[in-house]
Amino acid sequence: MKNIGMYLRNITQAEYHKVDKRLEKYNLVKGQASLLSLIKKNDGATQNELAALLNVKYSSMSERLYKLEIMGYIRKAIDEENQKYKRIFITTEGKKAVIQCNRILNEFEESLYKGFTKKEMKQLEDSLEKMMRNIEKM
Repeated sequence: MKNIGMYLRNITQAEYHKVDKRLEKYNLVKGQASLLSLIKKNDGATQNELAALLNVKYSSMSERLYKLEIMGYIRKAIDEENQKYKRIFITTEGKKAVIQCNRILNEFEESLYKGFTKKEMKQLEDSLEKMMRNIEKM
């Protein structure tokens, strides 16, 4: 039973390693690909709004966005109504990268869950949700 935590950590580390390897050609890592996808879904959001959606600090979001901007995947524009805010927009190149990144992530997930029945997947999901609720109660 105590090995479950070890397995979860190892799976997460292996996932990041394998996915990052596939994302190399876009100069992205998994976290950046996920952020880019979030920006596409929330095109025009502020840095604060994106930070809140990911539950990260404003300063962490600033660094992440800077890297995506340098790569040409996003652009920032000053909010016309309140000039102290910058809106974040995905570029055409960013949209192309999201499509490819989502394909890579979907292929990885299909491989990861290969051989599981729907019932097994539901049981696993229920167990992990129960673990999360237990953690939240601590």
